[in-house]
Amino acid sequence: MAAGDLRLIRRRYAVTLTGVITSRFFVVFLAFALAACGTSHGTRRSWPQDEPGIVVAPAPPAPQIEPQPAAPETPASDLPQYPRTPEEISSAAVTALMRQARTALDGGRPQQAAAALERALRIEPRNYFVWSLLAQTYLAQNNPAQAANLAAKSNALARGNVYVELVNWRTIAAARQALGDAEGARSASLHADELERSLSFQSSP
Repeated sequence: MAAGDLRLIRRRYAVTLTGVITSRFFVVFLAFALAACGTSHGTRRSWPQDEPGIVVAPAPPAPQIEPQPAAPETPASDLPQYPRTPEEISSAAVTALMRQARTALDGGRPQQAAAALERALRIEPRNYFVWSLLAQTYLAQNNPAQAANLAAKSNALARGNVYVELVNWRTIAAARQALGDAEGARSASLHADELERSLSFQSSP
Protein backbone atom coordinates (compact mmCIF):
# COMPACT_ATOMS: atom_id res chain seq x y z
CA MET A 1 0.00 0.00 0.00
CA ALA A 2 1.26 3.42 -0.92
CA ALA A 3 2.08 5.96 1.71
CA GLY A 4 -0.50 8.35 0.33
CA ASP A 5 -3.27 5.85 0.70
CA LEU A 6 -2.28 5.15 4.27
CA ARG A 7 -2.47 8.83 5.17
CA LEU A 8 -5.89 9.05 3.57
CA ILE A 9 -7.15 6.11 5.55
CA ARG A 10 -5.84 7.57 8.79
CA ARG A 11 -7.43 10.93 8.03
CA ARG A 12 -10.80 9.32 7.36
CA TYR A 13 -10.54 7.24 10.51
CA ALA A 14 -9.74 10.35 12.55
CA VAL A 15 -12.72 12.17 11.09
CA THR A 16 -14.96 9.21 11.75
CA LEU A 17 -13.70 8.87 15.34
CA THR A 18 -14.17 12.58 15.92
CA GLY A 19 -17.70 12.35 14.60
CA VAL A 20 -18.46 9.40 16.85
CA ILE A 21 -17.06 11.18 19.90
CA THR A 22 -18.94 14.33 18.99
CA SER A 23 -22.16 12.37 18.49
CA ARG A 24 -21.77 10.62 21.83
CA PHE A 25 -21.02 13.90 23.55
CA PHE A 26 -24.11 15.44 21.95
CA VAL A 27 -26.25 12.50 23.06
CA VAL A 28 -24.98 12.80 26.63
CA PHE A 29 -25.54 16.57 26.60
CA LEU A 30 -29.03 16.09 25.19
CA ALA A 31 -29.83 13.54 27.88
CA PHE A 32 -28.73 15.93 30.63
CA ALA A 33 -30.71 18.74 29.04
CA LEU A 34 -33.84 16.63 28.85
CA ALA A 35 -33.41 15.54 32.45
CA ALA A 36 -33.06 19.14 33.55
CA CYS A 37 -36.13 20.14 31.57
CA GLY A 38 -38.10 17.28 33.05
CA THR A 39 -37.13 18.29 36.55
CA SER A 40 -37.99 21.92 35.87
CA HIS A 41 -41.35 21.01 34.34
CA GLY A 42 -42.05 18.66 37.22
CA THR A 43 -41.73 21.36 39.83
CA ARG A 44 -43.20 24.21 37.83
CA ARG A 45 -46.45 25.67 39.16
CA SER A 46 -49.01 27.65 37.33
CA TRP A 47 -50.42 30.83 38.97
CA PRO A 48 -52.96 31.49 40.24
CA GLN A 49 -53.30 28.12 41.81
CA ASP A 50 -56.31 27.09 43.87
CA GLU A 51 -55.42 27.20 47.53
CA PRO A 52 -56.74 24.41 49.67
CA GLY A 53 -59.91 25.45 51.47
CA ILE A 54 -59.79 26.08 55.18
CA VAL A 55 -61.69 23.36 56.97
CA VAL A 56 -63.58 24.74 59.96
CA ALA A 57 -64.54 22.22 62.56
CA PRO A 58 -68.28 22.39 63.34
CA ALA A 59 -69.12 24.08 66.62
CA PRO A 60 -70.16 21.70 69.37
CA PRO A 61 -73.91 21.62 69.94
CA ALA A 62 -75.19 23.95 72.65
CA PRO A 63 -75.92 22.15 75.89
CA GLN A 64 -79.58 21.45 76.37
CA ILE A 65 -80.87 23.22 79.47
CA GLU A 66 -83.85 21.51 80.95
CA PRO A 67 -86.50 23.97 82.12
CA GLN A 68 -86.81 24.12 85.85
CA PRO A 69 -90.26 23.52 87.24
CA ALA A 70 -91.95 26.65 88.45
CA ALA A 71 -91.97 27.14 92.18
CA PRO A 72 -95.35 26.32 93.61
CA GLU A 73 -97.34 29.31 94.67
CA THR A 74 -97.61 29.79 98.38
CA PRO A 75 -101.20 29.61 99.53
CA ALA A 76 -102.49 32.70 101.24
CA SER A 77 -103.01 30.72 104.43
CA ASP A 78 -99.27 29.88 104.52
CA LEU A 79 -98.10 33.49 104.21
CA PRO A 80 -96.59 35.15 107.29
CA GLN A 81 -99.32 36.53 109.52
CA TYR A 82 -99.12 39.65 111.64
CA PRO A 83 -99.24 39.17 115.40
CA ARG A 84 -102.78 39.57 116.71
CA THR A 85 -102.09 39.70 120.42
CA PRO A 86 -99.38 41.33 122.59
CA GLU A 87 -98.31 37.93 123.89
CA GLU A 88 -96.97 37.00 120.44
CA ILE A 89 -94.22 39.66 120.50
CA SER A 90 -93.91 40.69 124.16
CA SER A 91 -91.73 39.39 126.95
CA ALA A 92 -93.30 37.84 130.03
CA ALA A 93 -92.78 41.02 132.06
CA VAL A 94 -94.40 43.26 129.45
CA THR A 95 -97.26 40.81 128.99
CA ALA A 96 -97.95 40.88 132.74
CA LEU A 97 -97.90 44.70 132.83
CA MET A 98 -100.28 44.91 129.88
CA ARG A 99 -102.71 42.58 131.61
CA GLN A 100 -102.60 44.78 134.69
CA ALA A 101 -103.22 47.85 132.53
CA ARG A 102 -106.16 46.22 130.75
CA THR A 103 -107.73 45.22 134.04
CA ALA A 104 -107.29 48.74 135.44
CA LEU A 105 -108.68 50.37 132.29
CA ASP A 106 -111.72 48.11 132.23
CA GLY A 107 -112.22 48.90 135.91
CA GLY A 108 -112.32 52.64 135.26
CA ARG A 109 -108.79 53.37 136.50
CA PRO A 110 -107.08 54.77 133.39
CA GLN A 111 -104.31 56.52 135.32
CA GLN A 112 -103.27 53.26 136.96
CA ALA A 113 -103.37 51.59 133.57
CA ALA A 114 -101.18 54.33 132.08
CA ALA A 115 -98.61 53.91 134.86
CA ALA A 116 -98.32 50.16 134.17
CA LEU A 117 -97.96 50.76 130.44
CA GLU A 118 -95.24 53.37 130.90
CA ARG A 119 -93.28 50.80 132.87
CA ALA A 120 -93.77 48.36 130.02
CA LEU A 121 -92.44 50.91 127.52
CA ARG A 122 -89.25 51.28 129.51
CA ILE A 123 -88.71 47.57 128.89
CA GLU A 124 -89.85 47.45 125.26
CA PRO A 125 -90.01 50.98 123.81
CA ARG A 126 -90.97 49.79 120.30
CA ASN A 127 -93.82 47.51 121.32
CA TYR A 128 -96.71 48.88 119.26
CA PHE A 129 -99.29 46.97 121.31
CA VAL A 130 -98.23 48.90 124.41
CA TRP A 131 -98.45 52.25 122.58
CA SER A 132 -101.89 51.37 121.24
CA LEU A 133 -103.27 50.55 124.69
CA LEU A 134 -101.63 53.62 126.20
CA ALA A 135 -103.44 55.78 123.61
CA GLN A 136 -106.74 54.31 124.82
CA THR A 137 -105.90 55.17 128.43
CA TYR A 138 -105.29 58.82 127.46
CA LEU A 139 -108.59 58.88 125.60
CA ALA A 140 -110.27 57.58 128.74
CA GLN A 141 -108.55 60.39 130.70
CA ASN A 142 -110.17 62.99 128.39
CA ASN A 143 -106.86 63.77 126.69
CA PRO A 144 -107.85 63.19 123.03
CA ALA A 145 -104.91 65.08 121.51
CA GLN A 146 -102.37 62.88 123.29
CA ALA A 147 -104.46 59.81 122.51
CA ALA A 148 -104.38 60.59 118.76
CA ASN A 149 -100.62 61.18 118.85
CA LEU A 150 -99.90 57.90 120.64
CA ALA A 151 -102.19 55.94 118.30
CA ALA A 152 -100.36 57.43 115.30
CA LYS A 153 -97.01 56.43 116.84
CA SER A 154 -98.30 52.89 117.31
CA ASN A 155 -99.27 52.76 113.62
CA ALA A 156 -95.78 53.88 112.62
CA LEU A 157 -94.22 51.09 114.67
CA ALA A 158 -96.73 48.45 113.57
CA ARG A 159 -95.62 48.69 109.91
CA GLY A 160 -98.77 47.35 108.37
CA ASN A 161 -100.11 45.15 111.17
CA VAL A 162 -103.76 45.59 110.30
CA TYR A 163 -104.98 44.21 113.62
CA VAL A 164 -103.25 46.96 115.58
CA GLU A 165 -103.94 49.65 112.98
CA LEU A 166 -107.66 48.93 113.11
CA VAL A 167 -107.75 49.61 116.86
CA ASN A 168 -105.58 52.71 116.47
CA TRP A 169 -107.77 54.25 113.76
CA ARG A 170 -110.82 53.72 115.95
CA THR A 171 -108.99 55.55 118.73
CA ILE A 172 -107.97 58.36 116.37
CA ALA A 173 -111.55 58.73 115.11
CA ALA A 174 -112.87 59.04 118.67
CA ALA A 175 -110.09 61.48 119.61
CA ARG A 176 -110.79 63.72 116.60
CA GLN A 177 -114.49 63.63 117.34
CA ALA A 178 -113.76 64.74 120.90
CA LEU A 179 -111.61 67.55 119.52
CA GLY A 180 -114.46 68.75 117.30
CA ASP A 181 -112.80 67.61 114.08
CA ALA A 182 -115.82 65.97 112.45
CA GLU A 183 -114.20 65.64 109.02
CA GLY A 184 -111.04 64.18 110.51
CA ALA A 185 -113.11 61.79 112.59
CA ARG A 186 -115.06 60.68 109.52
CA SER A 187 -111.84 60.10 107.54
CA ALA A 188 -110.37 58.02 110.37
CA SER A 189 -113.58 55.99 110.66
CA LEU A 190 -113.56 55.28 106.92
CA HIS A 191 -109.97 54.12 107.19
CA ALA A 192 -110.88 51.81 110.05
CA ASP A 193 -113.87 50.44 108.11
CA GLU A 194 -111.64 49.70 105.14
CA LEU A 195 -109.22 47.76 107.33
CA GLU A 196 -112.08 45.84 108.87
CA ARG A 197 -113.40 44.85 105.45
CA SER A 198 -109.96 43.67 104.40
CA LEU A 199 -109.74 41.49 107.50
CA SER A 200 -113.18 40.06 106.82
CA PHE A 201 -112.18 39.27 103.24
CA GLN A 202 -108.99 37.50 104.37
CA SER A 203 -110.83 35.41 106.95
CA SER A 204 -113.58 34.36 104.51
CA PRO A 205 -113.14 30.87 102.96
